[in-house]
Amino acid sequence: MIAIFNPLAYILVLYALTFTPVAYVAPMREVSVLLTVLAGSLLLGEGRLRPRLFWAAVILSGMTLLVTA
Repeated sequence: MIAIFNPLAYILVLYALTFTPVAYVAPMREVSVLLTVLAGSLLLGEGRLRPRLFWAAVILSGMTLLVTA
């Protein structure tokens, strides 16, 4: 599944870049980092949820700054 969806995700990003500014597309790609934090901590039980959520919030605030600037 990963071998199929990873290239598909890249193609979708390239397609989005044809009609959307980079300032909107690039931060949205970072959403995968936030989803990985949640999946690793909650679904896989990796622990240390509080520090992970803190740094995920830092990433989210950086994305917000990029989009609103």
